[in-house]
Amino acid sequence: MNFAEVEVDTETGFVRLIKIVAVHDCGLIVNPLTTTSQINGGVTSGIGYALYEERVMDRQTGMLLNINFDSYKIPNIADMPDVEVVLIDMPERGVIGIGEPAVIPVAGAIANAVANALGVRVHSLPITPAKVLAALGKVANIPAASV
Repeated sequence: MNFAEVEVDTETGFVRLIKIVAVHDCGLIVNPLTTTSQINGGVTSGIGYALYEERVMDRQTGMLLNINFDSYKIPNIADMPDVEVVLIDMPERGVIGIGEPAVIPVAGAIANAVANALGVRVHSLPITPAKVLAALGKVANIPAASV
């Protein structure tokens, strides 16, 4: 379960993450430090999925247009909010893998926080400034160039 706190600039459409709380049932926690680190990595990946990562394709040629990290955006340290990890230790359940489960709820938490802030929902990821402004009716809804 994740919770996100965001600020959304309704003039520019920019979404700023303030805080993410990541709560995970981890079963038997063998190593709390590595478990917390794995969840922090998953949160970072989920932030990228929610706000930045977008394949842009040329519809005529099918070629990928953003082939490097100059144009394919991923989160960097300046994009990271305060991340609070809450580990629920339930040793009676045995060891549970925490790899991918740490990524899955992040985008939904961010999307819900953005919808709560705006009063309208952005219906596709990533939640870009252009999509926020389109959801607010401030710009025309331009069809996505990505596939």
